[in-house]
Amino acid sequence: MGKADCHRRERTALNQTGTELRGVKGWLLFLCLNLTILDPSAVLANLFVATEAAKPYFDQHPEVLRLMLVNGVLRLALVVASLYAGISLWRGLAGAPAIAGKYLLAVFAYSAVAPFLPVMAGAREYSSDKIIALNCLNSLITMVYVVAWYIYLKRSRRVKATYRGDP
Repeated sequence: MGKADCHRRERTALNQTGTELRGVKGWLLFLCLNLTILDPSAVLANLFVATEAAKPYFDQHPEVLRLMLVNGVLRLALVVASLYAGISLWRGLAGAPAIAGKYLLAVFAYSAVAPFLPVMAGAREYSSDKIIALNCLNSLITMVYVVAWYIYLKRSRRVKATYRGDP
């Protein structure tokens, strides 16, 4: 058995492994479910609950309404982007990992800004140290989640096999 035979067998094994890994299964399927169902549902439920809780203060404190509107618009934009990224991945569209990566970067950026939204919306009195600390903790958890999925998209053999040529 010569060197050429060994290289041919290695290439055949690699091609078979790539074929086995191709498709939206495993962690990639879980990411698609997160992007299309779980994350949007959680965001919409959170927006609904927060808006209902803040409604009694809208008349007396217009800054609370302004905060809810700004936050709501940003979160709804992220929901739309999440759905687009998830459906793109699920359907195996060219460039889907890049789309999902951009969505994850947008969530990361939103999470970095979110704790400061009350101050930016003029609702300073709702920016106590306790609320800011809780918002920072929530943002940190979201950022860890986003970084984990971003690393998965960049390093996964299944993603590479399913979306050949995509980063």
